Parts: sequence; structure tokens; C-alpha cells
Amino acid sequence: MMNPGRRRFIRFGGQLIGASVLGTAAWRVFTGSDPEAVFSQPKGPYVWRINPHKCTFCGLCETACVRTPAAVKAVNDQKKCSYCVACYGHLSDLHVASEMIQSKGVRVCSHDAVLRKEHSGGQDGYHLYTIDDAKCTACGKCAKRCNQLGTKSMFLIIRPDLCLGCNRCAIAAICPDDAIEWAHSYPEDDFRGDYGLENMGAEDGLELNEGAAAES
Repeated sequence: MMNPGRRRFIRFGGQLIGASVLGTAAWRVFTGSDPEAVFSQPKGPYVWRINPHKCTFCGLCETACVRTPAAVKAVNDQKKCSYCVACYGHLSDLHVASEMIQSKGVRVCSHDAVLRKEHSGGQDGYHLYTIDDAKCTACGKCAKRCNQLGTKSMFLIIRPDLCLGCNRCAIAAICPDDAIEWAHSYPEDDFRGDYGLENMGAEDGLELNEGAAAES
């Protein structure tokens, strides 16, 4: 039979561990997201994530997440972006002179979280569009327009380094499209799966290797 003193010691230790876990979770919830945080892979194989093929950018992620601002952020996949002079996810009205976009163009994002930077070719050349995580509130407006009118390069993700990993995700509980999934984590630079151009290159490489083997 276990000594009463030992039993009390084990019970007290368990209480301390429980209080520590709850305290850490509460601190992360009430202190909000760290704007300086960078994307990092989760320690476990499973994470809460948004299925981009189901998401309709309803805007509920912005307010449903237990974190403020939400652990959900918009991203722009540079592999799919067309680097346009005027971007649907950036401007509400694309009928504006290129030299006036930065100063007069009406933004889609009310927080001005979509950033535009000249990449090459000058004012009417190619431009890079990125999302400022510190400003993004997960409203999904930029991603919605990009998916409706553009190349679908913008979409929403749940960042594992900001997500609390709740047993029951508050966003999943109310998502009308059942787009929030508890699933395997994914590579940081491959949120939407395989890309046609990459697959084509892989197949070409395979054919070349097979051809070289046949010749030898």
C-alpha cells in the first residue's frame, strides 16, 4: 500500500503540472499572436489546417479563433502568382493608372496588409505581393477576390506556430464549409499540394533518366 505522504506528494506534483499547462495556455490566449513570430513546423505530425479547396473565405476565421488576432493568416503563393501590375487581392478597382496604384488605389484589405513591391521591368513590369502578418486579421477578403477573379495564389492558413492546438478548434466548430481539418502537417512552401509545372519537370527528368539508361 502506498505511503500517505508519497500519495500527497504525487497528487501535489500533478496539480502543479496541470496548473503550469493551464497557465501557459491562458498566457498564449490572452497575450495574442506574436507579430514577430515566423512560421515553424509543429513538433507533432498533426495540426489544425484549412483545406483550401473547401474554404470559401466567409470571414469567420477572423473572429472565431480563440487568439486575437487569429492564428489564421493569408498567404500568397509565389509559385501561382502572376506578379501583375494591378492585383485583384490588392486593389478593389483595377482601373487605375499604374503610377497611381500606391498612392490612390483603393485597397481590398482595410488593414492594408497586402504589400506590393516592384520586382522587375519597372513601373509596368512585374510586382511581388506579400502579406504583412502583423496587420493581417484573417478577414479573407484578399484571398476571396484572388480566388474568384485571379490565379488563386492567395488563401488562408492556420499557422502552427500561432495555433494553440486546441482539442476542439473553435473555428472548425462553426465553419459552414467544413474546411478546418485535423490532419498531417505540410511543408512550409507547399500549402496547396503538387504543382503542374513541378510534376511536368519531374516526369521529364524521369523520361530522360530512363532514356539514358536504355542507351547505356
